[in-house]
Amino acid sequence: MSHIKTLNRIQLNPIPLRYNQKLLSKSHDYRIYSDAILLTPGAWSDMMTQAPVLYESETIKKYATNWKSNYIDLGHSWAPLDFIGTVQNQHFFDNALHGDLYINPNTRNGADTITLIDCGILNSLSVEMMTDDSWNSDSQMKCANELEFMGVAICGPQPGPACKDTRIQ
Repeated sequence: MSHIKTLNRIQLNPIPLRYNQKLLSKSHDYRIYSDAILLTPGAWSDMMTQAPVLYESETIKKYATNWKSNYIDLGHSWAPLDFIGTVQNQHFFDNALHGDLYINPNTRNGADTITLIDCGILNSLSVEMMTDDSWNSDSQMKCANELEFMGVAICGPQPGPACKDTRIQ
């Protein structure tokens, strides 16, 4: 059994942002989309290799709360203005990983994204994660054994998310 380590996002070494945490309490108007489906069991292709990886229900359930970071970005972008919120309350139920999306309407990209979600134009998500994979000879594909979630990307219809079952509303 070969062991394959997959990184679905290039990890940059950012300089920590230092700020006055007291100022964060002034904004309470985030738009919250509860119980968005983030990932379901199935064979989904990762962003880098486009090769399918099998995500089993037991593995998703086991690692549902293993989040290194919880940002929401747009289309897997790393641009600072594309970080529009956070995903919180991550949990596994009804055979899927769920979370609450907190989107900041105080940024132009956040406000525009809220409008597109509310109009039904955007409804797809794609989790960003690191996985520890091994070859599964029964299914003839890589199988994720460990998951560490980095964040969630809001995706448009094209190219769309890897996991076709994701949805915001």
